[in-house]
Amino acid sequence: MATTRTTGGRSLVGWFFLAAGVVYLLGILFTHIAPALASGWWNFFAFALIAVGMFLLFLWRTDLLLRIAFIVAAVGWALLAIGSVAALSGLTTLAVILALVGTLVAGILVFIRHLFTRNADVAFLLMAIFAALVLLVTWVAFLGGTLGVIIAVIFGILLIVSGLMIQRRR
Repeated sequence: MATTRTTGGRSLVGWFFLAAGVVYLLGILFTHIAPALASGWWNFFAFALIAVGMFLLFLWRTDLLLRIAFIVAAVGWALLAIGSVAALSGLTTLAVILALVGTLVAGILVFIRHLFTRNADVAFLLMAIFAALVLLVTWVAFLGGTLGVIIAVIFGILLIVSGLMIQRRR
């Protein structure tokens, strides 16, 4: 019978979110400081790491609602990763919707069901909210510009904090 929690799985997921945050922040830094080093590959690797982390959480949980939220988020982030280096045309909107809904629902359910430690639950919920704001930049005009960069930096920092908090033992 499958267990609901393993410390090794939690540590691995934490490392994926931590690495995703570092790569995402490096992409933002290189976009504004060294444009020659900026490319879509930074977003590809960051989104792919988030997708793998969500997929591992899908495999790790036995609760049906959490599994659905994690797999929807994983598929959305994986499509966003592919869309950052290749043209997906109409699938980009679907990817944004899947990642946005899956991540937000997963963040709310993690917070309600206390999947990690209390601090990790709060960090994961905040990361999910800021992920939604980052994904909404494509549709909401006032989130662009400086505010969009600030939200993106906060999202990257929350990815790192979530990764560190998820790794901690209860």
